[in-house]
Amino acid sequence: MDIKQELVEKLQRTNQVLQDKYRTTKTKKEVIREKLLQSSTVIRQNVRLSPQNLEKFLNGRKLAGTDGSVNQTKGEPPRVLYLFQALAKTTDGVESWETDLYVPLLENDEESEPPTKWRAHLLAKLELLCAIQLIEQEDVRLMIMDGALYHYRIDAPEEWERLRSLALQKDAWLVGVSEEITTENLVKLPLFNEYNELPSSYDRDMLFGVLERNEMVYIEDIQHKAGLKSVWMRLGSSPSITGFDMLEEQTEAMEAIGDILCTLTPKEGRGIPLWLDYIDSEIRLTDKLVEGLMDQYIDPEIKRQFFTKMREDRPY
Repeated sequence: MDIKQELVEKLQRTNQVLQDKYRTTKTKKEVIREKLLQSSTVIRQNVRLSPQNLEKFLNGRKLAGTDGSVNQTKGEPPRVLYLFQALAKTTDGVESWETDLYVPLLENDEESEPPTKWRAHLLAKLELLCAIQLIEQEDVRLMIMDGALYHYRIDAPEEWERLRSLALQKDAWLVGVSEEITTENLVKLPLFNEYNELPSSYDRDMLFGVLERNEMVYIEDIQHKAGLKSVWMRLGSSPSITGFDMLEEQTEAMEAIGDILCTLTPKEGRGIPLWLDYIDSEIRLTDKLVEGLMDQYIDPEIKRQFFTKMREDRPY
């Protein structure tokens, strides 16, 4: 590669600084774990259930998952199209789909929300509608949502309240699984104040490699917010934590849900239940698919006028 030596040296220096600040040594892991135990923390080893025990937990009812996907044509707003689809599906194959299209060029309201907020709202809304439809028509014991429940509450409050009420009415456990933990809650505890000095003190960085395989952690003081309770866990082989949140009214099911999620997660995987990955693979709107849809259903002149960048004509 034609890379200047100055850039290489800057990368090397940056690597060293990051290692000095954030490398998690065995001693540091032990210190953090001890602080956790001193902070009224519940640390529990999840259990991988046998098929018979999983069936007993579900008691003849169904397990389902919900995920959504959004992609856009190449270009800059407003000269783009946003394509959305969402899917809720039970493990025995019953499906609920929702799709939509957002066209900034056709929006006349100058005071409308920015595309990023509109995008988050619409995707959350579609996922919630799918989950609502499936719980209404099927006897769902556990509905796993892709992402924290808290974000649904913020991005689509009306649909969120409908799903929340329905889940409580039908006694369906509602769980949101988070792949990226971007909270900074541990440093709010007195025993972790010293870590406030770090430029970034995300909980996922603090707990990297601290939990044993299949362990889950719950701290009442910092993981209870807005009617939801959150749990951190390490499932699979990755030393990174993932997490789930649930309705506070369903807290008694926390351990059972931890065991079920553990059972559904591959031992050597990255820590996410396989059923969510399966649904993601079914609904993902890839760049290739979006381009194919544009070629098939949008007039070539319209595509070239509004949705094609000049840089796409570069000879390299």
